[in-house]
Amino acid sequence: MMQFNPLLMIRRMLVTKNKFFAYDEFFNTGVNIIRGINSSGKSSIADLIFYGLGGDVTKLKNEAKQCSFVIIEVELSSGIYTLKREIAEGGRKGMDIFSGDYETASNAPLTEWTRYPYNANTKESFYQAIFKEMGMPYSKSEDKNSITMHQLLRMLYVDQMTSPDRLFKFDKFDSPNKRKAIGELVMGVSDFSLYEKRVALQRLESRLDSCVREIKTIHRFFGSMVKSVNEIDENIIELREEIDNLEKDIESACAEEEKDKLNDDEEQQFEGLIRKLQEARESFSNCREYIAKTSFEINDSQLFIKSLNQRIQALKQTRKTINALADIRFVHCPACQHEVTPKLGACSLCGSKHQSNDTHSEFDPTYKVRKEIEFQIAESKLLVEKKQEVLSRKEIELNQVSTDIKNIEREIGLLKRTNKSVSSALRNRISRVGELKNKIQSLNESKEEFAKLYDLYDERDSIQTRVSRLKDEVDRLEKKLSKELVAKRAKLSSSTLDILKSDTGHEDIFVDGKKVEFDFAEDRVTIDDQALFSASSMVYLKNAFRLAMLKSSCQDRSYLYPRFLLMDNIEDKGMEEKRSKLFQREIVRLSESLQVKHQIIFTTSMIDEELNTSKYCVGDYYTKENKSLKV
Repeated sequence: MMQFNPLLMIRRMLVTKNKFFAYDEFFNTGVNIIRGINSSGKSSIADLIFYGLGGDVTKLKNEAKQCSFVIIEVELSSGIYTLKREIAEGGRKGMDIFSGDYETASNAPLTEWTRYPYNANTKESFYQAIFKEMGMPYSKSEDKNSITMHQLLRMLYVDQMTSPDRLFKFDKFDSPNKRKAIGELVMGVSDFSLYEKRVALQRLESRLDSCVREIKTIHRFFGSMVKSVNEIDENIIELREEIDNLEKDIESACAEEEKDKLNDDEEQQFEGLIRKLQEARESFSNCREYIAKTSFEINDSQLFIKSLNQRIQALKQTRKTINALADIRFVHCPACQHEVTPKLGACSLCGSKHQSNDTHSEFDPTYKVRKEIEFQIAESKLLVEKKQEVLSRKEIELNQVSTDIKNIEREIGLLKRTNKSVSSALRNRISRVGELKNKIQSLNESKEEFAKLYDLYDERDSIQTRVSRLKDEVDRLEKKLSKELVAKRAKLSSSTLDILKSDTGHEDIFVDGKKVEFDFAEDRVTIDDQALFSASSMVYLKNAFRLAMLKSSCQDRSYLYPRFLLMDNIEDKGMEEKRSKLFQREIVRLSESLQVKHQIIFTTSMIDEELNTSKYCVGDYYTKENKSLKV
């Protein structure tokens, strides 16, 4: 079978209870049927598949709650991986990922596993790691607008609890914009660049709103007192000029009675000023050294990040080389030239058995190293951001200390010149000098207060420019892709109608309908503008659309739908047994017609006689005495 990417398929699923296995079954490419009577645990398996792949589950059934871990061996676009997640109701649990199949993972040391958090911080989250290996576009940062694995699985999993008139699995934090983004993404009409630009635009608009709010808050507090650092420096220069003129008058008035030495009080004051000057100069020197050191460290970190990115690219090339070399079949030993006898399922040269019956592609020897380097890159970028913030504060501090030094030097000079006996006019001039110095000190201190405001001004203007540019780019790309969207919608509509036409004898419009319309944002699908049918017919329509989505993704490689579908509702809302069996056969017929790797998993309590015990069935036929989870 051909492989279109992104790809997601389950190869094996295990559920543990303490040290025992409550469930352990293999899954196949194509159709997989989980069958059994009602209340035998079929939905528990479906929910645990959803959860094990990264979905959020608020409530689990009693048997599932008693279990410890769900372990799923999956095939993604880049190879085979084993996912392990602790079972917890409503918990935002992380995930452990191993590059390789379960048998290899179960014998591997813990150091070979990689632990991923639920949310991204300095380390990428598990959904980002899975998306990356599937080849799905994803947001590099974590925010409420990100399309996570949970959000993607809402389109891949049809559950029983969601209303049958809704396309997506229910989520209490849902929004029309998010549904539209998911729908367009899986259809492949939002390509990688458009998706990234939309996510970036949402993030920038959010930050822009935050900047504007912060600026308004500062303005309300300081009012007309707001000034820039340059304006403050200009005011300080004006005040110093006034001080210079006053000091000239004071010096002129004191010229005839120039004193030779300071009295005790003045001597003490002079010594205090000298100490302050020494401390200020030392602080200035320390600030300047810190700025130079931090600037060097930032530059060094940026070069380090660049080198790490180059190593990532080199590792990708390394994996391609390993795969290429693994394809070589030796006829003669390169050392002694004797003819090599090939062994099935083993290396053609040394005879070592492969880890499984599949090809070498399921194991990525560079995975662990790549993830460690990607973590280093994320951590280094965060460190650079923090250092740049500190650098900005230190530069303001350096400016303030420089102003303090000039003020202290002026005070020392004035103290040396001032005479003991002063007239009333002279005393007023000296008092005025003191007032002006206090103003300079106050202005100098205000630099730090207003620096943040002007940083916000700069950030706001920069973000506004980027927002305008991104909006233009998004509009341009949307117009460019609009024709493709129309064509894909028409194809998906036609595929849905083809599936519906097999459901004869129930809804006439299913057979005679002309056009299926769907709206991801509104979370609905209609036929010829009609949306309301019997509950079971609405289930059939919903499932037909999801099946058509998978079919379209296997016929058009531009789809970003991962060629995976999980259905736990084909008999929901009073579905007749005959109608359910008809849909089961339609699923198998459609699957067998596809030439591309895919997987469909569905549950049923009304298994078609021809399908029961067939190659499509997974596990036993479950009953109340023999439930799916052996707890």
